[in-house]
Amino acid sequence: MKERECNRGRQGKFIKWSDINLKSEIMFTGLIKETGIVSKLEQIPSGIELIINTSEKLYSEIDIKSTIAVNGRALTILEKENLGGKNRLKFYLSSWEKAKQYQQVRQVNLERAIRFGEEISGCLFYGIPCGQCKLISREESPEGIVKIKAEWNNSLLTYLDIKDQVYLDGVLLQIKDINQSLICVELYPETLQKTNLGDNIIGSMFNIEIDPIITKLSQILEKKLGNIILEKA
Repeated sequence: MKERECNRGRQGKFIKWSDINLKSEIMFTGLIKETGIVSKLEQIPSGIELIINTSEKLYSEIDIKSTIAVNGRALTILEKENLGGKNRLKFYLSSWEKAKQYQQVRQVNLERAIRFGEEISGCLFYGIPCGQCKLISREESPEGIVKIKAEWNNSLLTYLDIKDQVYLDGVLLQIKDINQSLICVELYPETLQKTNLGDNIIGSMFNIEIDPIITKLSQILEKKLGNIILEKA
């Protein structure tokens, strides 16, 4: 991966990714190029099996044991098969807690992990959701832009601001407004065409992941604050 810089928006500063201790070399951009169809989701002795039908292009590009993000969650491909002219990828999930998010959708956003040497613009994500947020409103403008509001009751929300970026069901989006537990983002026609975000109804749940730099900074600040409280006790 080429060294790049990530704009931190409101601070007006640039932070080099080489200065951050990344937990894993498996990362994603949130720039969705295609979707897949959930073909099967069932209980097996060792957990939950998820089967997704994909395009021939993606099927030919990836190998068994490769990692792709499925609606923002990094999953490892356990098996590939062409059955009845359909290109199928098999994944394993350890529990229904993780699998239930795929019960409410038929179409899923797919992105293969970035590869060494690829030039990347924008922020990177691990494909490990920080939690889930709930769609509470959507409003479409005459220009075809859909404004959605999602509720996220999480302490990490206090570290976010307007123009920060979030990874919503695997899609990179910029925060347009933020108020208490509500995040507002806009879905442009191209995003609606290339992803499944436009299919969600009120009450739907999204996987959400925030900029890893913000997550790391929040951990550092909370740890230091905890130490200060202990010292004063």
